[in-house]
Amino acid sequence: MSNSQGQDRVETPVLVGRDAEKRELERWVGRLTGEDRTGTTDDNRTGTTGDPVLEPLGGGGHLLMVGDPGAGKSALVAHAADRARAAGLAVVRLVGLRSEHDLAFSVLHQLVDPLAGYMERLSPHHVEVLERALTRRAGERPDRLSVSDAVLDLVRRAAQERPFVVVAEDIHWVDVSSAEVLTFLLRRLGAGGPRFLLAARTGRTGPVDTRDVERMNVPALGPGAARELLDLHHPGLHEPVRRRVLAEAQANALALVEFPRQLTTDQCEGLRELPERLPFGSGLDEAFADPVRQLDTTVRTALLTAALAGEQAGNLVSLRLAMAGTGEPWEEECLTPAVDSGLIALDPPAELLTFRHPLFRAAVLSTSPPVWHRAAHANLGRAGVGGADRRVWHLAHSVDHPDESLAGGLAAAAQRMLARGEGAQAAAAFRRAAELSGEESARDRRLEHSALAASRARLMATTQQALDRGVPSTPEGRTAAGYVMLHRDGDADGVFRTLAPLLSDRVRASREPEVMPYDPAPPDAIVPDRTSRERTSQGQAPLDEPFYLLLDAAVWTDRPGLWARLSGWLGHVSPAAGICFEAMNNPAAATRDIRLALERHNALLRSDSPAPEIEGLVRASIALDCFAGHDGAWRTLFGGAFDNSPAVSLARCYDAYQRGDWQSAWTSARSGRLRAEERLDFHNAALFDCVVALVAAGRGDEEAMARSHGRIRAFAAPRRIDLLASAVPETLARAAAGRGDFEEAYVQAVTCTAPGRLPVAAPYAQRAFLDLVEAAVRTGRTREAHRHFEAGRAAGIDRISARHRLILGFCSALLADDASADLLYRESLELPGAAQWAWEHARGQLWYGEWLRRRRANTAARPHLTAAAAAYDRLGAAQWAGRARRELRLTGVAVSASGRGKTGAVTPQELRIAELAAGGLSNKEIARRLNISSHTAAAHLYRVFPKLGVTSRAALRDALRDAEHAVSPAP
Repeated sequence: MSNSQGQDRVETPVLVGRDAEKRELERWVGRLTGEDRTGTTDDNRTGTTGDPVLEPLGGGGHLLMVGDPGAGKSALVAHAADRARAAGLAVVRLVGLRSEHDLAFSVLHQLVDPLAGYMERLSPHHVEVLERALTRRAGERPDRLSVSDAVLDLVRRAAQERPFVVVAEDIHWVDVSSAEVLTFLLRRLGAGGPRFLLAARTGRTGPVDTRDVERMNVPALGPGAARELLDLHHPGLHEPVRRRVLAEAQANALALVEFPRQLTTDQCEGLRELPERLPFGSGLDEAFADPVRQLDTTVRTALLTAALAGEQAGNLVSLRLAMAGTGEPWEEECLTPAVDSGLIALDPPAELLTFRHPLFRAAVLSTSPPVWHRAAHANLGRAGVGGADRRVWHLAHSVDHPDESLAGGLAAAAQRMLARGEGAQAAAAFRRAAELSGEESARDRRLEHSALAASRARLMATTQQALDRGVPSTPEGRTAAGYVMLHRDGDADGVFRTLAPLLSDRVRASREPEVMPYDPAPPDAIVPDRTSRERTSQGQAPLDEPFYLLLDAAVWTDRPGLWARLSGWLGHVSPAAGICFEAMNNPAAATRDIRLALERHNALLRSDSPAPEIEGLVRASIALDCFAGHDGAWRTLFGGAFDNSPAVSLARCYDAYQRGDWQSAWTSARSGRLRAEERLDFHNAALFDCVVALVAAGRGDEEAMARSHGRIRAFAAPRRIDLLASAVPETLARAAAGRGDFEEAYVQAVTCTAPGRLPVAAPYAQRAFLDLVEAAVRTGRTREAHRHFEAGRAAGIDRISARHRLILGFCSALLADDASADLLYRESLELPGAAQWAWEHARGQLWYGEWLRRRRANTAARPHLTAAAAAYDRLGAAQWAGRARRELRLTGVAVSASGRGKTGAVTPQELRIAELAAGGLSNKEIARRLNISSHTAAAHLYRVFPKLGVTSRAALRDALRDAEHAVSPAP
C-alpha cells in the first residue's frame, strides 16, 4: 500500500495563526504512532480567539474538527496528513460532495477503492457484499449492516499490513448510506485499527454520528493572524483596500485569500473605487453562496428580507410584517432549513435573526435577482419597518422606473439623514433619488446634493463619482468639488478658483458691498431671535462650507494674502463662520470679544442647527483652547450629527493631546488616519498624522515619528501646504529636545518660525514656542530667545487661553534674572487650571526644578522634579522623565529608572535581548546570537518596552543606563 493509498497528495497550504491547532494535530498523530506516551493534554490550551481547542470526549482516538466555512479546516487536515506520512502512516482521503449527497455509497467508493488490493483477503461473502453495494456486481444491494461489517473487515486487514489514517473532509455532505457505514466504523474500530480525522462545519456534521468523537474547534483567525495571512498572499495592497478586505472577510481565511483575487490591479492599488460588495471567488461561492442556492424560494425570500431589514433585536417582528405582505402563507418554521444548514441562528426571546457569518448575508444579497430585491423592499416599505425614513428608502428601491413622488420623498429623507450626521446614508439616498428623477435637471441637482453629502462624510471617491457627469452647476456641487480638491488632491489654488467666484457671485446678487464690518458679538446676539435664525439657516449658512474650505486653503498653505479676500465675505456667512475666521486669523487681537461671541452664539444653538454652523464653533474652540468645555454639551445637543463630524474627530484628538491624554490621542489619531486614507481624504489623514507625530516626538518614538513624517511630506511638500509640512520640523525639534540635542532642536524650531517672528494667520504656530525659546537658551542664543519671547508678548498670545499664558509665563521665567525668575515660575505654576495642560505644565516644573537645583536649593527643587517625572511617566515621555530623574538624582535623591515600570520585573532574558537591541542588533541578529527565533526576540522586546517606560529602540540605551544606576529611594 503506497503512502497516499493511490490518491493524489494535496499540497499543504501555508498555515498562519494556527500554532495551537497544529500542536493538537501533531499530538494526535503522536498518540497514534506511540510517540506521545503521556496520553495527557494541556488543560490550558486555547484556540486563536481563546476558545477551547480540544474537548476530550473519548471516541477511540478519532478526532473531529469543526469550524465555519473557509476557516482553514482543509489546510489543517492537509497539515495533519503530512505529519502522519512523516510518521510512517499511510493516508486515505475522503471528501463529502454536495453534488453526490444523494448518491448511495458515493463516499464509500473513496474509502474502498484505495484498499482494493486487500479485497482478495476477504471472505467470498464480504467480497460479494461490497461489489454489489458498489454496483460492480449485479443483484440487489445488500443491507447496511452487511456492508458495514464487510468494510470493517477490509480496513482492519489493510491496517495489519500498513497502519493508516483516514482523513474525511466536509462530512456534512456525506451521503446517508456511506454515513451509516462511517458511524459503524467509528464505533467499532479500536486498538490496532485505523483512526479517522473528520472535518465539518460548525453545527453541521450531517448524517455521520460523531457524538462520541473528540472534538477540536477551529475558530476565526485573530486580528494579527488575519493581517499576516492577507499580507502573505497579497503583499502591497493599498492600505484602504487592505482595511476593506480585512473588514469584509471578518478573519475568514478563505475570504482573505480570495477577495483581492477578484479585484483589478487598479482597485488593488487604490486607483479605482471598490465595488459596493467585494465579489466572491469560486471557493467563497461554493462555501457561502451554494448553501443559499440550495434553499427553496420561500426561505431565500425570507432571508433576503431579513438581510435588507438589518440585524437588530426585534427584526423577526419586521420579517413577519414584511412576509405577510407577500400574499403567500408564511410560517416561521420555513426558516428551519436555513437554521439546519448553518446559515442563520434564531433567538426567539429577543425576536432576533442573525446570520452565522457576515459572508452568508453577503451571499444572500448577491445571489438574489433584482426582482426579488425590489419585492422585498416593497414588502418592508409597506410594512413601515424602521420608521418613516427607512420606509421611503425601501419604497424607493422597490421600483425600477422614474417616480418623482418617491424621488422627492427620498430626497427629503436624505436631508434629515444629513442633519443627523449620516453623510454616507444621505449620499446613497440622494443618489437613488437622482435615479428616480424624471427630469434631467432634477437628476443633476440631486446628484450634486449626493456629492455634497458624501463630501461631508469625507467619502472622496463617492463624491467624485457623483460629480462625474460634468461641471457642477449648483452651489452644492461646486462645494463638493472644493472638498475633493482640498481633501483628496490638496489643490488649494483649485479651491480658490472654484469657490471664490461662488461667494463673490452671492455677494453681487445680494447687492451689498463685498467688504462689510464684522462685529463678532453684537449686543443683541444673546437674544434668540427666530427670524435671524431662519435667515442664517436659509441664506448665509449654505455659504459656510465653501467659506471653511477657502479658510483651510488659506491657513494650511500659509498664504496670508488670501485672508483679505476672506474678510470681505464675512458679512455673507453665518456668525459662527465669522467667529471661526477671527479665532483662526488673529485670536490674540480680540480674544475677549471672540470668546464672548462664542458663548453667546452657543445660546442660539438648537438641535437642528446647520452642521456647518457647528463646525465653525468647533474650529474656533480648538483655536481658543476651550473645546473640552463645550464638547459634552454639544454632543448632548446634536447627538450623532456631532459625533460623526470629521472636524469633531480631529478636534478630540488634538484636545486629548493638549490635555495630556496622549494614549487616547495616539489611538484615535492612528485609527482616524487609516479611516481618512480609506476614504481618500489625504488632507485629514495628514492632520491626524500630525497628532501621531506630536505624541511620538514627546515620547521619543523616532520610528513612529519618521513614518508619520514620510506620509506628511508626501502629501504636503509637492502641494506647498506649508503649515502642514511645518509639523515635521516642529516635532523633530520636540524629539531633539527630549534627547538633549538642543542644537538640532534649535535648527528645526527656527525652520517653523524665525526668532522674533510669529507667523500671521497661523493658529498653531505657538506649538513650537517653548521648544524654540528653550533651545535658543541652551545653545547660548539668548538674544534670539528674548526676541521670540518679546514677539509673543507683543502679539498678546497670553490673551488667547490659560495654556498660552502658561507658555509665555514659563518663557519669561526661563529668561529672567535670578531676582525675578523664582517669582515668575511660581506665578505661572499657580495660574488657575494650569495643571490641565499636562505637557506645558510638566515642562515648567522641570525648568523650575532645574533652576532651583543649579542654585543649590535641592530641597525646594525635589517636589517640582518629582512632579515633572511623574507627569512625563503618565504621558509615556520616557526621555523627558529620565531627564527629570537625572536632575532629581543630582539633588541627592536616589530614584528608580521609571515610575511606569520597575526594572525588577524585567527577566534576565528580556534584559539581555534589550541590551543587544540597544546595541543596534536587529531581531534576526539577536535570534542568531541567542539561538532563538526572531519572533521570540520581538515578543521579548514587546514586553520589555513598557517595563522600561520606552516606546522605541532608540530610547533603550538611556533607559538601560538609568536602570543600571537605579536604587530604592533614599530615606
